[in-house]
Amino acid sequence: MPGLGKTTLAYSAYTEKSVVGHFDIRAWCTVDQEHNEKKLLQKIFNEVIGLKERVSEDDIDGDIADKLRRQLFGKRYLIVLDDLWDTATWDELTRPFPTEFQKGSRVILTSRKSRKKEVALHGKCHSDPLDLRLLRPEESWELLEKRIFGEERCPNELKDVGEKIAQKCDRLPLVLDLIGGVVSRMEKKEALWLEVLNNLSSFIFKDEEEVMKVIQLSYDHLSGHLKPCLLYLASYPKDEDIAISWLKDLWSDEGLVEPTDLKSVEEVTEVYVDELISSSLVIVRGGRHLSCQIHDLVHDFCSIKARKEKLFDLKSSIFLSLSSSSDMMLRRRTIIYDEDIHSDDSSFFSPEKRNPCAKHLLSLKIESGYLYNWHLRHLRLLKRLDLWGKILPDTFLKEIGMLIHLRCLRIELKAKALPPSFSNLCNLETLVVDNSGSNLVLSPTIWGLAKLQYVSSSDCSVFDSDIDKPTKLREYDNLKSVSTSLVR
Repeated sequence: MPGLGKTTLAYSAYTEKSVVGHFDIRAWCTVDQEHNEKKLLQKIFNEVIGLKERVSEDDIDGDIADKLRRQLFGKRYLIVLDDLWDTATWDELTRPFPTEFQKGSRVILTSRKSRKKEVALHGKCHSDPLDLRLLRPEESWELLEKRIFGEERCPNELKDVGEKIAQKCDRLPLVLDLIGGVVSRMEKKEALWLEVLNNLSSFIFKDEEEVMKVIQLSYDHLSGHLKPCLLYLASYPKDEDIAISWLKDLWSDEGLVEPTDLKSVEEVTEVYVDELISSSLVIVRGGRHLSCQIHDLVHDFCSIKARKEKLFDLKSSIFLSLSSSSDMMLRRRTIIYDEDIHSDDSSFFSPEKRNPCAKHLLSLKIESGYLYNWHLRHLRLLKRLDLWGKILPDTFLKEIGMLIHLRCLRIELKAKALPPSFSNLCNLETLVVDNSGSNLVLSPTIWGLAKLQYVSSSDCSVFDSDIDKPTKLREYDNLKSVSTSLVR
């Protein structure tokens, strides 16, 4: 049954200080229904060696199982396989693990469905599977009361209806937490609490579908400006800790967060994050709001909802070449593309083929695949372009200079300077460049872009090559943050 706290308990053990100090190596892998075992092994390997980047198809090493075994051999390791669905996947993933349990190595697995207990029994080594029980009635009310009132006690006039709400949550911690998030943001009036109780009366929590209804209820009680912000969290993998600083860039670039007369974008972002945390739809990680996550079921809900709301979607090469135009007419169009593109003439990246969805695209992130003969010049409305990890050819860079609506750009290249066409990017606010170890000249035409606020680059020269003089960054009042290793 989802929502019992399996992942929460595993994470608590995984991050416990004494546990962290006991093991030489720790790795966390959310399996879910991913059927590419090599991709999962690569994910575990990256965690083992401390590499936090997402794993794409072209990152997978053919000898990944042997490399993982060598990394783990002779060391005390703890590996968590979260949300495992079948015994075959367990066998594939654990085959490279050295069976040196006398050294104190451990593997923790969680499985979402009760009928999947066979997975836990199959992988049993040192202990019997732990079946998390439902909360007792008094524990349910204690959790709900604390979620709503903190350290204070519930007023007597609300206690009766409050206990009935707790009872309707069927003793599931996730449901109690979500409903507590809804009620905590309401006025403390019995009539409003009775509305929540009536909404819950038809729910029977026997499967994921019923829990999804509670997530929908919690979502419905969010302010309109928060709903797309929550949905965009599903653009990150299920097990990824999302840095709060990334949310500012993501939400701002998508036009979801704007400064007010009294607050900057950063301050508005903090308010939004606090509101989402108070709803219990977002989980804080790392202390003091440094990072956050969403529950697996909330992630599933957000992915489905984002598609229905035509907000964003994760795409494959089949989708790009075969989807109907009606599928692609999105109000705020974002594609996060994380699989290999095998066709060099995909209609989506060809201006000649006139894919009808291309002109509506506002945000594009390519995480995998080769560039072939792609073009960008017809994607005129792009506001956000992320091509991190791909060396871009000169022709591709020149076309980026045509995208005058870009607000955020993340690219990797091997060049002495950015092309002159980048001076056309009059709306650019964030520029992140990896020039692969070679020195990059950032000329005044880049620094002088009117809206540019954040610049991050590796080795670069802040220099005007035309007049052979250094550039004085203090002349550019719009710049808020510069992160770079200055060569000259």
